[in-house]
Amino acid sequence: MLFLVSTPIGNLEDITYRAVRILRESDVICCEDTRNTKKLLDRYDIHPKKLISLYSQNEIEESKKILSLAKENDFKVSYCSDAGMPGISDPGALLLLAFRNENIPATILPGPSASLSALVLSGLDTADFSFYGFPPAKRGAKKTFFQSLLHRKETLLFYESPHRIKETLQIMSTVFPKERKAAIIRELTKIHEETIFGTLEELSSLDEIKGEIVLVLEGEKEKEVDIETIDKEILPLLKKGLPVKEISALLSQKYLLPKKEVYQRVLRQKERS
Repeated sequence: MLFLVSTPIGNLEDITYRAVRILRESDVICCEDTRNTKKLLDRYDIHPKKLISLYSQNEIEESKKILSLAKENDFKVSYCSDAGMPGISDPGALLLLAFRNENIPATILPGPSASLSALVLSGLDTADFSFYGFPPAKRGAKKTFFQSLLHRKETLLFYESPHRIKETLQIMSTVFPKERKAAIIRELTKIHEETIFGTLEELSSLDEIKGEIVLVLEGEKEKEVDIETIDKEILPLLKKGLPVKEISALLSQKYLLPKKEVYQRVLRQKERS
């Protein structure tokens, strides 16, 4: 059986009793970096028969080897990334797929997640959100990526490298309104944990930001529509000879209002004119 085991994102005490038990019972433990995982295993006196490195660049080949090892020896296999939930901006998905394709059961042991922890800590809306992982590294691709998210209404979550966070914030402040609220949550659960709140304009002017970073961005707010403004636009469009349906479609799209509601207003104005 394969167990995907969530591990602490910083503080080694943030591990479940079940995770410790399963890791102790596992014949093989796979992980991104054996040096990092060994610190966790040593802390809880865990000594697997095999400790195997499986990271994004070797996941396909290593998954085949681990699968064969498990089948031949009837081994219990666990996989944990360096921190947090396997498969979330981390390896693990291809290993899971390899086991599933052979009809070998797999399960996940839930636990810490940097993205969800940062979302709650940000103080921004948690009812509706989207997680996008790491933005593209190249400047042009990054700008295009953010432009595609400009009108998203939900809270947006990103991971970012400390080496790229300043450039990322500067690009975001040119794409999104500068007054859009955001939060930088860095080094979660560690000694130097810090949450920095502000507008994109304020955050983009920060000096060096170190550590593991989650960036949380407020979604686009619904604009309050002045009905009189819409009414003023209807008459000139009617005088141009545009059909009622076309005017309704144009204005409902522009002001994000139901077509039926706009249609009735256009119709009333046409009857008066």
